[in-house]
Amino acid sequence: MDDPEVIELTPQPTAAIRITQPMAALDLASAFDHGMPLVASRIAETGGSIAGPPYGRYHGFGPDVVDVEIGFPVLAPPDLPALHDVPSGEVGRSELPGGPVAKAVHLGPYDGLSRTYDALHEWIHAQPGYDDGPGPWESYVDSPADAADMAQLGTEVIWPLTRD
Repeated sequence: MDDPEVIELTPQPTAAIRITQPMAALDLASAFDHGMPLVASRIAETGGSIAGPPYGRYHGFGPDVVDVEIGFPVLAPPDLPALHDVPSGEVGRSELPGGPVAKAVHLGPYDGLSRTYDALHEWIHAQPGYDDGPGPWESYVDSPADAADMAQLGTEVIWPLTRD
């Protein structure tokens, strides 16, 4: 993990799917492999434009259940129903929250991301005036398909903060 920092974000409109399943039944790699092309095609169908790299936002993560939102930031809210109004796995509009967040960059394969989350969580609790908020997400700034060296694969980890 690089040096974490606290930054302020503005809310970012997105298009996404949301999947809630028992942890034992979910293959995250398959969910992302299926979800990202599906969301990208629905953005194109609605005339929208992708505004950044794909993300995975964790509204809940185990040990029994995982609740993950998989999507893309978009330039403007897409002409889609709200994500909470569509069935699991269907594309809807959503938003990544604004406000204070802790941000760190994980370098390396995805199987090491849990260590970055743990380190960022610990770092947040050492910051005066802040606590961790709900719904951290990963922004996949580098694609494994394009990485010559997996040790240099960059993934931003963003964790919303609350003020004490």
